Parts: sequence; C-alpha cells; structure tokens
Amino acid sequence: MNQFELLVCCVENYSHIKNVSSDKVAHSFYEKGIFQLLLEGYNVYCGMDEDFLIGMIDGYVENTTDAEQNDYNKHKERQSVLPKVLKEIAKQYHMTKIETIKAFYASKTGQCFAQDDTQYYNKTAEELIDCYKKEIE
Repeated sequence: MNQFELLVCCVENYSHIKNVSSDKVAHSFYEKGIFQLLLEGYNVYCGMDEDFLIGMIDGYVENTTDAEQNDYNKHKERQSVLPKVLKEIAKQYHMTKIETIKAFYASKTGQCFAQDDTQYYNKTAEELIDCYKKEIE
C-alpha cells in the first residue's frame, strides 16, 4: 500500500464506519493531524489491516462509537480510484500528499465524490481529474 492508498483507505473506511461523509472525515483528519501521524508512521502502518487503523484513529480522536446505520457504502469503490487521482493532482500542482488530499476533499468535486448518491464513485480517475481541474482553473 503506497502513502496515498493508506490515507484514502483510512478516510474512506472511517467514513463508512462512522457514517460521516469522507470530505468531512478528511477535513477532521487534517485538523487533528492524523494525516501527518499516518505519514510519519507509514512504514509501520502500511502493513496493518483496516480494523487496526480505525481503532488507532479512534483512540487518537477519542471516538469509539460506530454508526448503527450507514449511508456511505461505496468506500471501496472510492478507495480503488482516488489514489491515482491524488497522485496526479499532487504531480500537476506540486503539492504534498497532505495538501493534495485536503484540497481534493475540500473541492466541490471531492464533496460530490464523498456522497454515494452523486455516483461520482463510478467516474474514472481521468474524469475526476478533469472535474477537479475545471473547478480550480
């Protein structure tokens, strides 16, 4: 798992388990320093399973309650396409990994991508990159 895959895995799985849209999770992770924590411990965390990562984040943010129902069920689909999108955005706009994930989820494209009902999770990486570019340029 590369660093973008690790960050996306944590955001999308946390979104699913806590029933909070991934754009809001990403903002919270940025504000609380979780992205930095994950990147600093990448060599340790990249081999851990999703349950360990969610538990570690829960402990860090002092949130141990999981949602009883979930409106964000396309987290696996988002995880499969988003690392490629983020890698390309970082390359084109000369951003760090943390700047990239923050910028993407803060964008209108990222906010739509975070919602199952928009079906942005069905878009290809190229389509998402194009949407993002049109929005910010």
